[in-house]
Amino acid sequence: MTDKHVNKYLAIAATLAAVAFPGSAHSSATLTSAQVPVIAILQDDLFIGDAVGYMDRTGTIDIKSAIKADLRCVGKFRYTSWKTGIANVQCNDGHEVELSFSGLSLLSGYGHGKSPRGPVSFTFGLPAEEAGAYLKLPAGKKIVTRDKRVEMVDL
Repeated sequence: MTDKHVNKYLAIAATLAAVAFPGSAHSSATLTSAQVPVIAILQDDLFIGDAVGYMDRTGTIDIKSAIKADLRCVGKFRYTSWKTGIANVQCNDGHEVELSFSGLSLLSGYGHGKSPRGPVSFTFGLPAEEAGAYLKLPAGKKIVTRDKRVEMVDL
């Protein structure tokens, strides 16, 4: 598939996302970008945020710890093939995270990686109840949405 075709499909996906998620606090799209929610697990900590993807198959990630309010990680990603890619994320505590991901659709997927603190798992574009199937959760925990907030709770 050529870059021209990929860009055409991404524009169509962004338009469909705008129709599918109107007014959503966590998902939005324009003809040149799409924003989706990110849920990540790093060292038994839940991180929540967003990823913004652009037509050139690159994007940004911005996530915050649900446990430590001052812990934030930001970075960039890029697709390396039609449905896979890599990301590098830097946390404000000095840790760097290397990630790889696979798409489930044009606007959703999952990934994993490693950091000095241990393994990382994450999803993008998935609701909490679906994300749990792709996340390496601490024993006895699950992901739920309560009052429009994603939380990690006991089983």
